[in-house]
Parts: sequence; structure tokens; C-alpha cells
Amino acid sequence: MARARKEPSPLRYWLVAAGALLLLLALLLALVPGGTEAPGASMKTRAAGTGPPSSAPAPAAPERAALRGWVQDVRGQPVAARVLAFEAGPALTREGLEQHVAAEALEAPARATATTGPDGAFLLPVPEGRYHLLAEVDGRPAALALEVEAGASEVRLVVTDGERLRGQVVDVAGGVAGAHLTVVSLAPVRRLGEVESDETGAFEVAGLLPQARYGVWARAAGHGPRGVLVAASRHATVMLPCALRVEGRVLERGVAAPGARVRPRGGGPEARADGAGRFVLEGLDCSGRTELLAESATGVGERALEPLSEDTSGFDISLETAGGLLVRVVEARSGRLLEGASVQSPAAPEAVWREEDVGRFRAAPLMPGPHALLVRAPGHGAVQRVLEVRAGSETEVELELPPESVLTGRILGPEGLGMRGARLHLLGPGLSGAEEVLTGAEGRFEVRGLAEDTYELRVERPGYLSVTRALRLPRPGPLELSLEPAAAVAVKVLGARGEPVGEAAVSLSQVGEGRGETVREEGTDARGVAHFGGLVPGRYLAKARAPGYLTSEPVPLEAWDEQAVPVPLVLREGLTLSGHVRDTRGRPVAEADVTFMGNGTSVGRTRTDGQGRFTLPGLVPGRVRLLVEKFGHPMREVEVEVPASSLELMLEGPGSE
Repeated sequence: MARARKEPSPLRYWLVAAGALLLLLALLLALVPGGTEAPGASMKTRAAGTGPPSSAPAPAAPERAALRGWVQDVRGQPVAARVLAFEAGPALTREGLEQHVAAEALEAPARATATTGPDGAFLLPVPEGRYHLLAEVDGRPAALALEVEAGASEVRLVVTDGERLRGQVVDVAGGVAGAHLTVVSLAPVRRLGEVESDETGAFEVAGLLPQARYGVWARAAGHGPRGVLVAASRHATVMLPCALRVEGRVLERGVAAPGARVRPRGGGPEARADGAGRFVLEGLDCSGRTELLAESATGVGERALEPLSEDTSGFDISLETAGGLLVRVVEARSGRLLEGASVQSPAAPEAVWREEDVGRFRAAPLMPGPHALLVRAPGHGAVQRVLEVRAGSETEVELELPPESVLTGRILGPEGLGMRGARLHLLGPGLSGAEEVLTGAEGRFEVRGLAEDTYELRVERPGYLSVTRALRLPRPGPLELSLEPAAAVAVKVLGARGEPVGEAAVSLSQVGEGRGETVREEGTDARGVAHFGGLVPGRYLAKARAPGYLTSEPVPLEAWDEQAVPVPLVLREGLTLSGHVRDTRGRPVAEADVTFMGNGTSVGRTRTDGQGRFTLPGLVPGRVRLLVEKFGHPMREVEVEVPASSLELMLEGPGSE
């Protein structure tokens, strides 16, 4: 009897199917590039915090270094802070500050950021390079380290109370109240503080990063904005240009001139006269004299607006009959009209020259009177001419351009090698201003488009003495000039106890035959240092003076190179003379001038307060002459002995001489 065939159990089918599925999945994973490494790469990506999970392998990281260090206070205690690394770059100039403000970019982007740990430590992974490090505490910049090299030794950022910047916002009339000021760090670019000036225009910003200079951007109602760079150690004065609104009329032969164009000479806001000849100009700078120009199709006129003029209504500009110029530019030898020529009016940039044909230029309307022209053409020397413009007519003139003279040459250093980057200023005929050229490789330069005439050439380069020469063109060959290194000295002014004396005046005179006169004078910074650069190498004498101190004796200095190590100069404190000025009735005399006289000249001066008190510091022992003056009282001259205390000076009453 045949046995019945046993059917496979359903479990065996499931096991076989699962095995086949696993084998197929393994085969597919093996065919995917890097598939077996994908989980690891994704995990690394997430761990490094560089992006979302990815099955692609992590790309090779660029060569990286690290900026590491601590943020502490002055007692060495750790500070919780946010540390930012910025790529090191040059400090902002005034133009750079204006560009950043215009672009609303007063916060430079950081390359990397980190937060300090409990011990104040931080670690910033960055590429190799140099960086500025900034520590922010509670969102405010609190400590700074400049030009830190990645991978170098650890950096300590010390958080202090910061520096204090004081100053005043003024215009030509005095202090400007309510001006808004933004103070900016120049490297890196960072907003440090914002304040408003008080009723006298004074302002004060505390807690600033210690830097040599700050950028200050000021603006106020009725004024134009102004950006300045100010020294951290000095009182900052920010002069705002005032802005006026001018209303007036344009008249031609006593009748309104609708459509006339009104604008300030040199550029600025413009306006068009309406049907009644009226115009309105807003935002005019009133800190200086402004000349307004008006023109119609047939007339031109001008009128000056004096500084701070308040009478800006009923401001009429009368047009007079205009003239015009037609200029033909030709080659001197052949008389042919020159292609590519140009005509400019350097003294009247508002004049518009239209080229009507090759070498033919017309400008109208123009103010009657003398008119200066500058004419150029490729391959020819530039020509300057002054032409007379006649009212109601067009003056036609032909100007001949000679073949050009080319100035070539080299600027050499003291070793006889070519000096790249020297700046040449060329002044002379055919130039609207001083032509500027930089030397290239091997110190070579070339200036084209010059005429056969005499020019003045000045050559400058930082760290070298400038050279000035008179040149007659054409020259027989290339010009060679050598620059000699400049020298520098520095003086550190200290008090008797070793404290730096800021705002002292240091004068420098050169030693030698025929010398002795003061060649330079500089003020000291907050560290008491005055630096003199760009000096002729040699021997010098330095003297210093400061309020409350005696003038120093001359100190000898030697300047042979630009390595200037500050030489200490100690000032002795002078004696102080104080007292009262009273009238014949014993009443205090306020606002009286008390002058200390020496050798017939004023050596020191002060003014009495509301109680008639005065103080004169910086005096030497002995007899001194004092001059006491007050308007309405006879002048009095007295001799007193220094030291003295409770000095009483009497002024007689008015008319009692």
C-alpha cells in the first residue's frame, strides 16, 4: 500500500522566502557605492553638527586649526560669554564707515562662535589664518583680542568695565541737542553703543572695547549725517552739516521763468521752477557759503547763500541772457579734426558739453564771462584755455593740440632697487588737478597725454622722505629718482610719580648748524606717548608742557630709522597760586581774567568764578607778575611771591583810574 506524500509545512515556506529576501537586499546594498559605509557617514554628519543625515560619505574636511583660550574678569574669575572669531582685516576708514552705514552692515559676520564653559574656557575650530576674537557678555561686546593666529598659544580675554568716550556734537552755531550717535568698533566692525547728545550737544558712551580709534556716526534733525573716526583718548568733536530749506523764484527779465532748473554749484539737491517760477530746495548744507545756479533755455543766473542764512523765503534768482561756446579740436600740424577728443570745464562741472560731430563740441547756456576749458585727445598733449563767453551770442574757437609728451622713469629705494607702490603727484598745464600714478613692477611708471611744458612732480611712499622736482617736457630719457628712508622718534611723558600725562604738548626741534626752530609739535595720547614719523634722519631735542606741570628741559633724541622706542620725559608738578579778586567794596569780581606774565608775554591764564576765586597751576618759586583785567574796571598789574596762600587782589571800580 503506498504511503501518503507529506506536504511541507507553511513555516518552511516563510523561512525560505525570508532568506531569499535577505539575500536580495544584501546584493542591492553591495551594488550601491559606499553603501555599507552610509550609516557610519550619516552618524558622523549628525555628530559634527554640519548638516542633516546623509547617506553620502562625508567630504574631506579642509585643514583646520583651533582658537582656544579663556574669558576672565580682572580678578581671574571665569566669565560666561559668547566668543566670536572674525577674519582679520584692515580697520575701517571714514569712507568704509559710511559704506557700512549705507548698507546697514554694522555687524560683521563671524567665522565661528562658541560659548565658554564653567571655567571660562572656549574652543573655536577654524581654518588656518589670523583672526580677531571678541567676547560678548549679555549681548554686549566686552573683550577683544586682535590679530590672533589659529593654532598658536591660548588667548585670554579679560572683561573689564571698558573705555569711556566723551565728546560733543556741534554745527556752526554751537552744540546740537538730541543728536543720535552710533559708536562702532573699526576692527572687527561691531556696533558698540548708541546714545543721544544732551541739550549742550555733549555725549558720553561707557563700556567700550579698548581701541585706539572708534567710528562715530551722528545724525540729527535739520542736519546732514556725518561719520568720523575719533581717538579713544581725546575729547571727540563731531561737526554736523546743517541742512536748510530754501524757497524762492526764478525770474527772467523780471518775469517768472517756469521750468528753470535750480541747483547748488558742485552738486546737491535740484529743483524745477513751477508755472509761477517758484522753487523749493531742501537739505542744503548751510555750514559754508553755497552758490545756487539757475538756468533756462535762454538764460542763466546765480546767487550766493551765506552760511546760516535764516532768510530763505523770497529768495529770487534773476537770469541774464546766456551765451555759448562752439569748440573745434584739431591737430596742431595738419589741422584735421581729432577723433576721440573731449572738452571739460574744470571750474564749472555743471556745464554740459555735447559732441555734435567729430572734433566739434558745443556748450550752452553758459554764464557770460571767462570760462576755463581742458581739452584732451588720444596721442596728443592736453591743452588748457580760458575763453570769454559773450551774452546772447555763441563764441566759436579752434583749439590745436600738439603731439603728446610721455613721462617715463623709475623710482628707486636706498639700495638702488625699484620701488613698487610709490605715489607720484604731477601738477602742471593740461591737468585739471594733480595727476596721481602708482609705480608698478621694478618701480616703473608712465604718464601720457602731457604737453611740452614745465611740470612739478612729487613722489611719496610711507616710511620714506618725499621728493619734489620741477620737470621740463619732453625729456631726453627716462627719469630716475631715489627715495631715502624716513626716521621716527617717540616720547613718553610721565609725571613725577610715573603716571602717564595725557594731552601734553611735545615740541621737536632739530640739532645742528642753522637749526633749533621747532619742526613739529604733537599731543600725547592716553598712555602719554607722542609719536613723530616722517622725519629727516638726525639728532633732535624734545620739550614737553602740560597744564599743572612745569615745562621740561630739552631731552636729546636720535632718529635714524622708523623703529621708535618711546623715550621717557618726566614733568615736575608746579606750584599752585590761588586767591580772590574783589572790588573796593570787598565784593567778589566774577569773570575777571588773571594772567601770569613771563618775559613780557602771557605764560598762563585763568578766569575767576562766581565767588571771585582763581587758581593758577604750574608755577615756579619766586616773584611773578600778575595782570588782572575785567571789562569796565581799570587793569591792574601786581607782583607776588610764590608760594603764597589766600592771595587777595583788588580791582578798582569803573572810571576810578
